[in-house]
Amino acid sequence: MRRRLALILVALLVATLAALVLPAASLASPSISVARAQAHQLQGQVDSLNNRMEIVVERYDAAVQKLAALKASVATSQAQLLRARYALALAHQQLAEQVVIMYKQPTTQYLDVALSVHSFSDLATQLPFFDKLGQQSAATVREIDALKAAVELRHAQLVTQRTQAQELVVQIAAQKMQIAGSLEQRRQLLQHAQVEVRRLIVQMQQAKAAAAARAAAAALQAAKRAAAAAAATRAEQVQRDAAPPSSPSASSSANGASSASESGSSSASGGGGGRASAISIAQRYLGVPYVWGGASPAGFDCSGLVMYVFAQLGVALPHNAAQQFTHCTPVPRAELQPGDLVFFGSSAATIHHVGIYVGNDTMIDAPCTGEVVQYDTLFGDFYSGGRL
Repeated sequence: MRRRLALILVALLVATLAALVLPAASLASPSISVARAQAHQLQGQVDSLNNRMEIVVERYDAAVQKLAALKASVATSQAQLLRARYALALAHQQLAEQVVIMYKQPTTQYLDVALSVHSFSDLATQLPFFDKLGQQSAATVREIDALKAAVELRHAQLVTQRTQAQELVVQIAAQKMQIAGSLEQRRQLLQHAQVEVRRLIVQMQQAKAAAAARAAAAALQAAKRAAAAAAATRAEQVQRDAAPPSSPSASSSANGASSASESGSSSASGGGGGRASAISIAQRYLGVPYVWGGASPAGFDCSGLVMYVFAQLGVALPHNAAQQFTHCTPVPRAELQPGDLVFFGSSAATIHHVGIYVGNDTMIDAPCTGEVVQYDTLFGDFYSGGRL
């Protein structure tokens, strides 16, 4: 009879827990999955825009350097052009002075030649005239004139290239601003999505806790009712069997001893394990800024946070994620428990990040420069869990 009542009680407890706990979990999971999918999609967009930004920034830097070089070349060619113009003007002046000297000569042959031409170029073609002025002066004029023309051509080319370079810099700067705007927008959306994921996780945990509390209360009431029914049944059985007065007492003592034994067994088998207390310690440092090489409440990096938290539990760990992994027993993702460590990389040799597992694919970690200690979903390059 007692065995049957115990089985009825167990069935009642299982049904109560299933009715109260399972609906909460089944209602919470889909919304969290959707929120995580959205956050994952936004993270992919942010990563893609970051890559595009790096490419555009490199192009912008190269264009700015090229523009600076062209500006310097234009300035140099401008100075060369001014010197060439000055040299040409000086050569023409010297040539004109020689014409004046020739004009003053008593012989009129050379004067007739000079008056018969219309320009210095025509003058330069008259060999008898240059016999008087000298071949060197004419050659100098021609060389300087050719140099001036070459410098003017080069200067015009450089000015055109400089204009094109300026237009390219403006164009790339516009692309940079456009990508930066899109990136900022996606980052804000990603932040909101991550906050929503954390809110839903907390909501689910609260719902589970409330359901468990209701189940426990219902189980307690069921146990009281079952105990009262069992007592009434025993009393009826005693009366039917016309047992002596000592029998109920002995039976009660035996039942009490059995209950005590069962209670002791239950107590011995209960209790927790692992490093779940690491979570409550890590929560104290939420909001502490990321600092490269940091391992104190003034600032943490990922392995520095883990080292500092577990030191308070009496566990000494090195300040390096890959080395911390060697101190752990590997744990598959499906078997992770709160307080386990989670490592990220493509192999044990390439582990680059570590966090403290909270549950529901969530961890507490110090992500990167510009961030703070926070709740994060497990990264896509999850490598292994680790249990200390």
